[in-house]
Amino acid sequence: MTATTTALHIDPIGQVREYDLGADQSQQYRVIGRALLDSAEAVEHIERPQGPNVVILARVHRAGQPLNIRAAEVSDELESQITQLVEGEVLFIGYISATDTITSLPEDVAALIREVCSRP
Repeated sequence: MTATTTALHIDPIGQVREYDLGADQSQQYRVIGRALLDSAEAVEHIERPQGPNVVILARVHRAGQPLNIRAAEVSDELESQITQLVEGEVLFIGYISATDTITSLPEDVAALIREVCSRP
C-alpha cells in the first residue's frame, strides 16, 4: 500500500480541493504543478513547534489574478508573518525541514482550512 501525502488547494473564491501528492518527490512536484497549473513558488513557510511545518505554494505567474482572501485568513490564523496578499490559487503542504521532505498537511491545519473556507 502506497502512503498518501495530502495537500489542500484553495482557489480565489475559497473552494477547497484535496490532492494526494504521492510518495516520491518527482510525483509530488508533478502533482503540485498540475494543481497550480504553473510552476510553484513558496510564498510562506510557517514553522510549527510540533509536527510538520506548513508551506504555502502559489503560482509563479500569478500577477493580475484575484486576491486569495481565504488563504490570507488561514495564514493569519496560523500566526504567519506573510507580508503580502497572495494572488490566485494556493496549495498548502506539510514540510519537514530537517529532511527536506514534503509530507501530509497536519490534520489541525487541514481542519482550519476547511473551517475558514466554509465561512460565509
